[in-house]
Amino acid sequence: MKIVPVTLLLFWFVSLACHTTEPQVKAKQPLADTGKFYPLALFFKKQIEHVDLRNYPIYKITVKDGKKDSSALSKEQFIALGNIFVARSITDPKIKVLYKETVFQDLSTKSYTLNYSPTDHTAEVQNIDILLDEETNRVKRIFIRAIYTRGDTTISEQCNWKTDKSFQVNRFLQTRNGYNKTELNFINWNDTP
Repeated sequence: MKIVPVTLLLFWFVSLACHTTEPQVKAKQPLADTGKFYPLALFFKKQIEHVDLRNYPIYKITVKDGKKDSSALSKEQFIALGNIFVARSITDPKIKVLYKETVFQDLSTKSYTLNYSPTDHTAEVQNIDILLDEETNRVKRIFIRAIYTRGDTTISEQCNWKTDKSFQVNRFLQTRNGYNKTELNFINWNDTP
């Protein structure tokens, strides 16, 4: 008689051990973006703010189709031109996914170079190079190359920022009917051309 309750108890333990519950399937959520791109927009905003808060003489040298001109710039004009760089930031999550980052040490310039290039070659920003000082990790220069279309004109733009000194926005414009135009802009507040 004692065998039956022990057998039932043993059967009950075996059935519990063999019984597995199906794990609940959770909806797949996208992985969090943990990659950190250099905060370009913040860098440019701080540089612009630095100039805005000081009384640097700001001037612009323009060369259009071989004709050179220079003029003083107001802070408002400087900020508007500087915002070209802010607009080229690729850290927004929707844009960031289109780019890959590579890092290498450049012994000739004593810099680490952060390079951002698109995985989709239709992206407007085609390349970003950020040169960081080897010893301090401070930004020395930033180069941004973009290609975009406005109406029937394709614009190739090369932007170059020299930390605490100057920047350049150089454009090559080409229309479908073959018209070409070159525009070089050097904006200076603390540098010699």
